[in-house]
This record gives sequence, structure tokens and C-alpha cells, in this order.
Amino acid sequence: MVAALIGALIGWTIVAVTGRDGVPLRVAWSGPITLLAAAAVLVCIAYVLHLRLQVNRLRIPDRQAVAWLALGKAAAVVGALMAGGYFGFAVRFLTDLSTDAPRERVIRSAVAIVGGIGVMLASLRIERACLVPPDKRSPKGRSGPGSPSGPDSSSHGENDHS
Repeated sequence: MVAALIGALIGWTIVAVTGRDGVPLRVAWSGPITLLAAAAVLVCIAYVLHLRLQVNRLRIPDRQAVAWLALGKAAAVVGALMAGGYFGFAVRFLTDLSTDAPRERVIRSAVAIVGGIGVMLASLRIERACLVPPDKRSPKGRSGPGSPSGPDSSSHGENDHS
């Protein structure tokens, strides 16, 4: 959310700062198409990871899991930043949709916003796919720190020196 707000602020100010002779920059199709393509790739990665880790319960090396998590986190922030940036850019032209250039900027920015949101959502799905599934053998389906069967539950263990 913070990344999207920062992006919107940056996009809003880009209109005022850039451009030649007071004419703002045009939005090229390469930006929105790249965001949509990145979102599609991230959706495929999230789907494969979900199948491998959650459905088939296969393991991956710890370093690879951390790399996927890092990709998911970084891409989610970038997606939110880009969507916010294009939103801030487009808002400046919403009042003047009667002429071609502002309308073109708003339409291309809207496509880029959809791409940025797609990148963000797909990245969050990657993070979700990397979650460790609950252990069915433990009570209430929980394992790990803080659970009765987790490694931190040493209240009746051999190292209890109370």
C-alpha cells in the first residue's frame, strides 16, 4: 500500500517536471505490455510452485525457496509502485479526455495499472505458494515455534532446570 502511494506521488510529479515546452511525456505501449507479460510469467511461476509445494507436497532446497520468496516480495513492491505511478500520472489527465493526447495517456496508463496490479497479485501468490503446509500429525494442524509439538516446547523436556 505504501509503495502504491509513493508511486502515485511520483507519477503525479512526473507530469509537472518532465516534458518539453510544457507538454507531458507520452506513455509508450512498451511499459504496459511489459507489465502484463511480467504478470503472466509470475502467474505461471506461482501456479507451478503451488502445484509442486502445496498439491504434490514436494520439497525444494532452502536457498531456492528463499529466492522465490525474495522474488515474490520484490515483484509485489515493484508492481504496486508501478501501478501507483501510472495511476498518479493518469489522474492528471482525467479532466481533459476530450482531446486525443490526454485520452491516450489515460488509456495506456490504465492498461499499465492493470499490469502492475497483476504483477503484485501474482507475486503475492508466489509468496503464498512458498508457505510451509501444516503438519497433519501435530494437534490442531500446527507445528513450529509456539505450538505444543514445536521445537520451542521444552517445558517438560530434558533441559528443564527449574
